[in-house]
Amino acid sequence: MRITLEIDYAFRIVAHLAEREGQVIGAPAIADKECIPDRFTLRILRKLNLAGITGSKRGANGGYYLAKAKEDINLYDIILAVDGPIEVNRCLMRENSFCSRSKNNPICNCPFHLKLEEIQKEIIDTFKAEKITNFLGRNAEEKAIEKF
Repeated sequence: MRITLEIDYAFRIVAHLAEREGQVIGAPAIADKECIPDRFTLRILRKLNLAGITGSKRGANGGYYLAKAKEDINLYDIILAVDGPIEVNRCLMRENSFCSRSKNNPICNCPFHLKLEEIQKEIIDTFKAEKITNFLGRNAEEKAIEKF
């Protein structure tokens, strides 16, 4: 599993909108402020809109806004919107499982499969526990200082 550049950009886009909750902001302004190429910004915003994390408004005063309360958005929501579910190994894919041991046994008892499934759940739970509000302005700075 890898956090792609697209996911990193999506985190920044959502944080940007969360810091300006209630405002409608144009994609070029978001791209400029967050140092993200315009084409990536638009592609990511389209995915975030489809997931219901952001919304859009057309017209001269159009742009994008946060469609969910910032307190309700976690990092996993963003990952899911941009890249789909986290799967640390092909054998854990929910659809079209590639685990060769599960062909004859739908409940796989492979020790690697079971451990990878546990690790995957921990990763997902960790991302779900991290709210976008943990990365906003002063709150994010205080958390960074606490780590040192």
